[in-house]
Amino acid sequence: MDEKLSYWGSVIFSAIALILVIVNISLANSNATLQRDVATRQSTINGGASLSQLNQSLIQALATAAFKNSNLEIRDLLTSQGITLRNDVNVPGTDAAPGSAVKKK
Repeated sequence: MDEKLSYWGSVIFSAIALILVIVNISLANSNATLQRDVATRQSTINGGASLSQLNQSLIQALATAAFKNSNLEIRDLLTSQGITLRNDVNVPGTDAAPGSAVKKK
């Protein structure tokens, strides 16, 4: 009787251990997938900083060209995208150039 009890006890504990191993592998695979997703999103976020600088330079160049050439179409385009155009002279102590652009927040 004692042998039978220890046999079934070891079978049950072995089955539980096997189930736990399978659950552990499943969770590890799920975690690896989530980590890849987070790394992809982080890469996109990091790339956004350089794109933001490029966008700012492009907007500045468009605003300058719009005022230099009196191009109303470019002015209207920038204004329709929420960009305020200023045609002021350089004010001492500021970086604002004639035809500078300021994005509305």
